[in-house]
Amino acid sequence: MTMLTPVDRLAARAPRRALLRAAAAVAVAPAVARLGLGRVAADDATPESSYGTASEYPAPSVFVRNDPVAGPYLADPQGRTLYRFLNDTAPGESTCTGDCLANWPAFAAEGDLTLADGVAGALAPIQRPDGAAQIAYNGIPLYHFAADPGPGDLNGEGIGGVWFVVAPGSAFDAKPTAAAGTPVAAAKDGKVGVTLTDGLITPGAASFAVGTAYTFAVVNKGALAHELIIEKAGAVDEPLEAGGKEAELEGVAPGKEASLTWTFAEPGNYQLACHMMDHYQRGMATNIRVA
Repeated sequence: MTMLTPVDRLAARAPRRALLRAAAAVAVAPAVARLGLGRVAADDATPESSYGTASEYPAPSVFVRNDPVAGPYLADPQGRTLYRFLNDTAPGESTCTGDCLANWPAFAAEGDLTLADGVAGALAPIQRPDGAAQIAYNGIPLYHFAADPGPGDLNGEGIGGVWFVVAPGSAFDAKPTAAAGTPVAAAKDGKVGVTLTDGLITPGAASFAVGTAYTFAVVNKGALAHELIIEKAGAVDEPLEAGGKEAELEGVAPGKEASLTWTFAEPGNYQLACHMMDHYQRGMATNIRVA
């Protein structure tokens, strides 16, 4: 049996997904124009033919992700969490050096600095004390945490009372506090409600167990069509696969419901995501965890 790479899988799925997304584009064009989401052709008020493609919605420098405990927060394009340091007391100036910098590496990016459409604020380059470049959001120097193994990890949240995730729209002078509470456990009967809105995926559970079959009952309460993909945290349109099936629901129209049953085979960080248009980079990626 020939094993397909992620690139091969995306290429094989592209024609079918393009048809589904094109149909959704026509159906929701009035809502797209009304909400100001995505680009719309001037001649017929329907989204252009490249609807949902990377060329139509190029990746910004910083994405928005959602966590059931921490809420919306900024992350790099690979899904790794970005933090702020409250000891940085002047806008655009980093005070994290030496051992601090070894544990909290400065976030840097190349090329034009951009945020996803609709995300308030601005990115700007700053110069660190050692002369190296770093990126700031609304004057807030951004950092990774060395003890975050990968996408979807937020192990640095609240450490020392001075390290916190950065919520979209955060002002430099606004002092955050660590989020309270723990993720909701999966329902004992294996049923999990998932609500899709324009910019957010809200699951009724965020912690799952390997080997248990879960039925995700999805309702789209937004004005736009959405999809639900279960994939590894930080993945880009790479649904889990098992037995010839993929963990995805495509083209859930506004007001409609759909369901997906899935059994997780491995522990780790996963995400519920929508990759239609620029929904993913705007925040339609919610962390879930499997143990």
